[in-house]
Amino acid sequence: MTRGLVFFVSTACGILADQLSKFIITANLATGTSIPESGFFQIVHVHNTGAAFSIFQGHIEWLIAASVLGVILAMTAFFIRKKLPFLDTRPGLIALGVILAGTVGNLIDRVRLGYVTDFIRVGDFPTFNIADSCLTVGVIGLLLLYIVSSHVSGDTSENV
Repeated sequence: MTRGLVFFVSTACGILADQLSKFIITANLATGTSIPESGFFQIVHVHNTGAAFSIFQGHIEWLIAASVLGVILAMTAFFIRKKLPFLDTRPGLIALGVILAGTVGNLIDRVRLGYVTDFIRVGDFPTFNIADSCLTVGVIGLLLLYIVSSHVSGDTSENV
């Protein structure tokens, strides 16, 4: 599979998983209810008009603009990946693809619904969704790849 295809397949799979999971939750669980009703892990249907950790509640226009900027940045990174060796690898492109998937997944909700559907609750951590997970895993993955590639290439400078 070509590297470009790896990027687009990881993006498409992330968006599909996010949107399908939100569709299933919306179709089967009333807003505000959870399964189980209490416990460390719950599936709960909530609407989030903010961003991560419910910050920026009610600022949908800004969040849409930030998401569009995120899409532009991810696509730009894809097109200039040859200049970023840690990114021009299969793991780097998968990480970038899931970042784009997370951004697009939540952008679809914001544009279509005016809020994001969140449904995964673990302990006291804020409720999140597959798109949020894609963003988190992708960013951590890219950071790790950058750190590892810096050490492998012999770049030990502290300028990051």
